[in-house]
Order: sequence, then structure tokens, then C-alpha cells
Amino acid sequence: MTGFADLVAKVTDPYERQARLWPALLALLPLFVTIGATYGPRASVFANSIMLIAACGGLYLLVQISRDRGKALEEKLFVEWGGKPTTQLLRHRDPMIEAATKARYHALLSRKIGVAFPDANQESHDPRAADDVYQSGVRWLLNRTRDPSRFHLLFKENIAYGFRRNAFGLKPFALLIALACFAFVLARHDVLTTNGWGSESLSRLPDEAWFSAVVAIVAVVVWIFFVTKRAVKTAAFTYAETLLRACDELD
Repeated sequence: MTGFADLVAKVTDPYERQARLWPALLALLPLFVTIGATYGPRASVFANSIMLIAACGGLYLLVQISRDRGKALEEKLFVEWGGKPTTQLLRHRDPMIEAATKARYHALLSRKIGVAFPDANQESHDPRAADDVYQSGVRWLLNRTRDPSRFHLLFKENIAYGFRRNAFGLKPFALLIALACFAFVLARHDVLTTNGWGSESLSRLPDEAWFSAVVAIVAVVVWIFFVTKRAVKTAAFTYAETLLRACDELD
């Protein structure tokens, strides 16, 4: 699979590769392992097919699927959380950022967009209008912090959030693939049959089958316990806070 690794490396944009492509490849990992371990050298046709698909736009398609799944999920999460993380952090009623620091961010963003930021009473009276002003300020900030060499930490946090969000969006498919691979391995070696569980067949399971089954189960555990809504939220608010800290550098 060296050639495939070379194709992946040609996805040179770090965000595209790490935040979008890697979650998709991780979802497919149990399938790759199962086919390779099951068919061994005979899997060359499969490997060549993967190379051909990747070279003909397969990797780009994976990137787009990963992105679309993450974006669709993001809107639902923002509604569930009570708004975009950056907007929440700029609200007077949100305690995560101390009042003095928040006032400094408000002052800078207000000057830059030419619109007065609401005070606490105005925000309480019309929270939707206040959020519109905050989002306008964040939009200005996003446009001024796109240089990854200058805002390297922010770029890393954006990748971390994108990876977790897209992985969470792919989670149902990843679990389905891993469980299907596990069932295929056991069924192929008569451990899992229409008559139930074959204990004797399990004791004769070859090493490559054990390896495939273990990879599939580990994948299930990782997707269930590590790719979670809580993990996405943590990364989202960490990125949001890092973005707002850029106000001090831009002031």
C-alpha cells in the first residue's frame, strides 16, 4: 500500500488531509485490514483497484463525504448547544471568559466592523440581534486569521475540531463497517454460523483472522468511546476561545 500512502501524501493541504481525509480512512481501516489479512497476496487486485479509484478522484470524494457529514452534523450541534461556540463566548451572560477580557474583545471587534456591541441589558432584551452582531465580529475575525504561519496554534485547533466533527459525522458508517468486518471474519471461519457460536472453530482461528477480528473490535471501541459528542464540543469551544484570543494580537 506504499503507492496508496503516496497518493494520500499528495493531498497537500493539511486541513483537507488531517481533518477530512483521515476520518474517512479510519472508518475504512477495518475493511482494508480484513481484505488484506483474508486474501493476502491475492489481494493485489483489490489493492490495484483502490489505487485506481484513488487516482481517479476517490480520495477527493472521501474528503467531500467527510466534510458534508461533518457540516450537516455541525448545524444540529450548534442548535443543541445554544448557538455557535464563538457567539456563546461573546455573550455577556456566558461566564467562560472573564468580563474584562470579554470587554476588550467587544471593543476591538466593534471598532473593526463599525457596529456598537450590545451591553448586557440590550443583549437580554433582544438576544437574537445581539448574536447577529457577535457573529459579524467573528466573521471579521475569521477573515483576518487565515494565515496558518502567523496563527499556527489556531490552525492546529481548527484541524483538531474539524477532525473530531467529521469523525463524529461518519461514526454510524464506521461502526457498521467494523461490525460487518468482524462478522465476516467469524462467519468465514465457521465461528459464527446459522446454528450459533462455534467454540471449536474459534480455537482453530488462524492468526490473520484473529488480527482482523481484533482490529475490528478495537475500531468499534474507539468509535463508541472516543468519537463522542462531548469530544466534539470540547474541541469546538477550545477552537472558539483560541480564535477570540487572536483579538489581542490583532489589536
